[in-house]
Amino acid sequence: MSDPRAVQAREAHRLAGDAERLAAQHRAQRDRLVRQLRAEDPARWSYTALAGAVGCSPELIAAIVKGRTRTS
Repeated sequence: MSDPRAVQAREAHRLAGDAERLAAQHRAQRDRLVRQLRAEDPARWSYTALAGAVGCSPELIAAIVKGRTRTS
């Protein structure tokens, strides 16, 4: 490749793929931990409590617990 923009585009593409893979790993870890907490003590770890602790919405917690996220 002789055009520096093409080289930059290729590198940006590679980095984006790396970031996607890393994000998927983090989502899988988050989902696993949320399910563990909820399973061990559902009275303490309501959807609202988990959402507050994790920093997301109760709807996302519900999706995680019910197995409806991309990492499931």
